[in-house]
Amino acid sequence: MTRGLIEALAREYSIELLQELHARGWSSASELAREMGIHVATTMRKLAELETLGLLEKRSRTDSDVIEYRLAKPRVEIVLDFDADEKATARDAWRRAERVLVKEHPNRKVFLESDDQVRRVRRILFLKVLRRRTEARTVELSELEGRFLWALPYASEAGRSVAEICRRAEIESPLQLSRVLEFVKELERLGILEVVQ
Repeated sequence: MTRGLIEALAREYSIELLQELHARGWSSASELAREMGIHVATTMRKLAELETLGLLEKRSRTDSDVIEYRLAKPRVEIVLDFDADEKATARDAWRRAERVLVKEHPNRKVFLESDDQVRRVRRILFLKVLRRRTEARTVELSELEGRFLWALPYASEAGRSVAEICRRAEIESPLQLSRVLEFVKELERLGILEVVQ
């Protein structure tokens, strides 16, 4: 809810619309559009969005079909509770990571350059053989990505869950785990790993 609220308030005219409603009280979309100098369709879309988020109340004007809006409360507070967000993210990410089994996908055109001392893959090298030459493309990896790839099972081994690989790579943060899950999708797309399950 907080993220949706922040995104809605960041869009053009949202804050100005709330300020106008604070100053005017009950107003219709056409009245607000005229006052603010914007198209009525834009105003109606913004009002509906802000009302869905619980920032506005609406009613039908007495003896008419006109819908009016006003602020639900004159004060809007946004609380960012990172602990609660992290706990929710952690539950979801670890659950998903336990269900996804992966292992290396054999690919003779992809090479992983590793550093045995720090136990991580530093970069991925993609080779493309053309008629008379070979092209190489290099992808530098973050420390997190490199540690995950270092712990990835070989193609000849059984697949392991992303969660187990992360534990072996000492990746414990839910935020990092979420990034690893996105990285797994990209690696599958590039043909570096395969999702077994």
